[in-house]
Amino acid sequence: MMPPPSPVDWTALDRPTRREALGALKARLQANPADQSTRGQIVNAYRQLGNPDQAGRFAIGLDERPRPEEVRAYSAMVRALNADESTTRRLCLVTAEVNLPDQVMHAIEGRAPDDGWRSWGVLLFIVWAIWVALSLVCMVVVFGFAVAGARDVQLIAQWWTALGGWALVVALLTTAVWCAASGKWIPALVWSLITVVVAGSVVLASIALLR
Repeated sequence: MMPPPSPVDWTALDRPTRREALGALKARLQANPADQSTRGQIVNAYRQLGNPDQAGRFAIGLDERPRPEEVRAYSAMVRALNADESTTRRLCLVTAEVNLPDQVMHAIEGRAPDDGWRSWGVLLFIVWAIWVALSLVCMVVVFGFAVAGARDVQLIAQWWTALGGWALVVALLTTAVWCAASGKWIPALVWSLITVVVAGSVVLASIALLR
């Protein structure tokens, strides 16, 4: 079977037709691993079909950089197969001249996965811990001034609340950036919208305090 023309809606094809068409494309790529057009069609097909591991498998040979989430998925596949470098390259249909991504090499060498979560996790923990700490300090300070009978306790409470609000904005923004960096676009959008709403509220509250 000849491969379907590109672009094509791969989700509209029935399974036998899809399998046969992809098989034809892979056979063409195997004959010429440097064929960027054919490789791009295969990657596009797997992206449409929601198979990030297979998309990453063939995207490694593209001139453009493969997507991070696809590299992670393919690295997990390599790790599960316990594949060596030769097998990994054969699966990707790439030559020895093509550099494999670091995450894939780590999977081949049996090293712990490095998806950036640890460093991001530490940063997220710090910013959220700062917000929680500021919130607790705010309650203690306001309660202390209230018990002491301070006349400007309301103003103090407002300023500490504003400070906690900005800390919350930083925490929300960091979370949104982490989601985007991890390729989690829908959560990133949700966290970004929450950040915009909270930041707007804090800005209005800060302006009111300055009047």
